[in-house]
Order: sequence, then C-alpha cells, then structure tokens
Amino acid sequence: MTGTAAFAGPLTIVDPTASYPEGPLWQEGKLLYVEYAASNIKAWDGKQAVVYWHKDGCGANGLIPFNGHLLIACYDDNTLVELDRDGREVRVHRTDSTGKPFQGPNDVTSDGHGGIYFTASGVYDLKAPVAGAVLHLSADGRSILEVANTIHYSNGLTLTHDGKHLLVAEMLAGRILSFPVAADGTLGPRTVWARLRDLAPPTANEDAYNGPDGVKLGPDGNYYIAQNGSGRVLVVDEDRRLVRSIDVPTPFVTNVGFGAPGTASVFVTGAFDQWKAPYPGVVYRWDP
Repeated sequence: MTGTAAFAGPLTIVDPTASYPEGPLWQEGKLLYVEYAASNIKAWDGKQAVVYWHKDGCGANGLIPFNGHLLIACYDDNTLVELDRDGREVRVHRTDSTGKPFQGPNDVTSDGHGGIYFTASGVYDLKAPVAGAVLHLSADGRSILEVANTIHYSNGLTLTHDGKHLLVAEMLAGRILSFPVAADGTLGPRTVWARLRDLAPPTANEDAYNGPDGVKLGPDGNYYIAQNGSGRVLVVDEDRRLVRSIDVPTPFVTNVGFGAPGTASVFVTGAFDQWKAPYPGVVYRWDP
C-alpha cells in the first residue's frame, strides 16, 4: 500500500487493508497502530505502511509510550508486552500485583505522572457477567493494582483536561463513566459522564452492540469517542455537548489518535465486520 486514497471532503485512507486496526499513535514522525486480527503493529511514514512488530496469539489492541519503550495491550494473550526502542520484547506482565490474571487487556492511557491506566474488559457478551476492570501500572513498572471493577466491558479511557478525573468507556452499557483520581493513582466512586444516546441520535443501521470504544482527549480540548457500531466518532466538548460527528464508511469504529503536534489531523481506525474473520478494516485520516 502506497500513499493515501482520497474521499470527497476531509477524509483520506491511510491503510485500506488493515486487519481490524486499533490504537493509532503518532510517534517520532510515524503513525503506529495495531492490527488486532493479525497480531501486528504497523508503522506508516506518510507513504507506506509496514509491519513493525508481530507476535502470534497476541491480539494486539492498544499501545502507548512508556519510559522510552512501547507498551502493548495483548487482548487475546491477556498480557501487557513492553518493547524497547528496537522493537525487542523486554518485559511481559500477566497478572496484577496480587497475582490475579488480566481478562482482556484492551486500551491504555497515561496517568499524567509516568504511570499507565489500562482496561481489562472481561467478556464481550451482553449476557455475560460484568467483569470489566481498570488497572494502574506504576511509573517504575513494579506495581499493577486494580483500581475499579464491575464495569460492563471497560474499553477506551482518558484523563480529563484538568487531570482530576478518568473517563472510561463502559461499552456494553453505552456510556462513559467518570472516576475522580486520587494523588496515589487510585480512583474514587464512579458517576455517569455521558450516555451516547443523549449525545447523538441513533443511526439507521446501528449494531446491537453499539457503544463507546476508544476515547481520547484531543489537542483541541474536546473528547473524541469512537462509536463502535455506528460508523462515527463523536466529538464532545467539556460541557458534554456534541461539537461534530466524524463519519466513516466502516461501521465498527474502534479508536482515534492525533497527528504531529501543531497539526489538526485525526486518525480513525475501523472495521467493516467484527463478527467474521478476516475482519477487514481501514485506517483513515481526517483533516478539518
């Protein structure tokens, strides 16, 4: 794949043949993103996308910088994998500090102090027991503590603009939760920050599992919510008002990321089908 293909308007295609892409991250002049269905990380330099890393059985779902390294959430393998700058595996986390295994590590965000919050989603089933959790990885990498649980499929997450609350997508409940953040990284009692049905009316062909997937705070101060099952990203301001909707052809929108500092580009990942292999997907760039 070379270059980008254009739609009418501000949307272009970065990778037209991605295998259920997720977790776009701009780093050192390149766009990195995972391919969940292929257990890859790909790197796009503005002209072509190549496989940067692969691990059989990982089911890569999210990635984030961590202490000069790269941390990957392996959903299928129930691990967090840490890579050095050369793409070599240097550490694998399989349990929290009490010895409890992860159940579906999904997405990751900074705690603002060198540590990481990540979700362990539980089971993607409306009828399954509610087992989603949020965990905190300390800045030194030595401690992993569960800081929230009983979330109906915890997914994307981000700190609020003031750093005082953590927003967490409760995907199978169709809403965003808010947790106050304590000085030690623990979380206080949850409240409902927003319900997707209150932010925007449903689409005509909305999937039964429609809900918030990736959630990111943008450089413009707005919150970007990937609405999986509705083919759009909802852009919401601090007062929880809908600013705009970024519509894409893939109904199962998985996540969003942002371009180089000083640019307004938004990268959107999505899939045409999330129920049947090979889970074809696309990485888009949206420029206002």
